[in-house]
Amino acid sequence: VLKMKKIIGIAISVLMATLFCVTAFAVEPRWKNVIAISPTISAESQSYSSYIVADPKATKMECTLVLYEKGFWGNYTEVDRTSSTYYGFRHEFNGSYAIKAGTTYKLTTTVTVTANGTSETVSYDFDKRC
Repeated sequence: VLKMKKIIGIAISVLMATLFCVTAFAVEPRWKNVIAISPTISAESQSYSSYIVADPKATKMECTLVLYEKGFWGNYTEVDRTSSTYYGFRHEFNGSYAIKAGTTYKLTTTVTVTANGTSETVSYDFDKRC
């Protein structure tokens, strides 16, 4: 019974890894207004996103997400892009695209955060094979 539970647990982990492409929070100490960027690419939901956490005093976030697909020769081609603005300090910016399992994608998140009267622009790249 214990061996069967272990096998089922491994199978579920492998299945989840193939369906979701997720990374942990990316924290850069040189950022002033941005605390964390957490990008996600999902073949299952055909979507990509970046969850941005900024300084609690942030009043505005302008974000552009650019999705690239890796080609046979290793080159990246832009396949989708979305931009939006949010007034606050914590928000998930989303886009949708027909993401194919077994393909490598790169998501570039560029966010400008205004807090304490100053604006800071941060760019973060995340690439993952789905």
